Amino acid sequence: MSKTKWIIGLALALVIAYFVASPWITVHRMKTAVEQHDGAALAAHIDLPSVRQSLKDQINGRVKHQISGDANAADNPLAAFGTALAGLLVDKLVDATVTPAGISELMEGMAPQLPLPGAAAESPAQSAEGSAPKPLARASMGYAAWNRFVVTAKDRNGREQKFVLQRRGLDWKLTEVILALD
Repeated sequence: MSKTKWIIGLALALVIAYFVASPWITVHRMKTAVEQHDGAALAAHIDLPSVRQSLKDQINGRVKHQISGDANAADNPLAAFGTALAGLLVDKLVDATVTPAGISELMEGMAPQLPLPGAAAESPAQSAEGSAPKPLARASMGYAAWNRFVVTAKDRNGREQKFVLQRRGLDWKLTEVILALD
């Protein structure tokens, strides 16, 4: 009987350990997918609609803040039109840029390439040594809540960006990217 209890206890401990370590495992899988340029594997760990919406909210909020901070904006009837137009442009740009490839670039510390008409697609930037940048190099990570895990990394300009993962059943998905919009 004590051997059975010991086996059950060990199995329970292993399940709990995996449950606690699972976001680190997901981040490792995401980093591996980025290094191998495997968009399908990376996409499996991303909730693209949630990430797109989080970025749209951040950028539109920043635009509104800048326009409302202008002393002349309150008296200018075109300010509201400009805000609405900016929102439409932001929505289209975010939809076009937030793809597994765009997330991969962010994880490597690069700014995603904006899709401009007539522009040729560029290969990912190389570091000074000629090797591809390491995804989430020197990132810190940890639980923010039981169902929320945050990976904090710096981009190539030293600005902090956060990748927020949320528990979805037994898996974790990237649901939000928080950029330093300064």
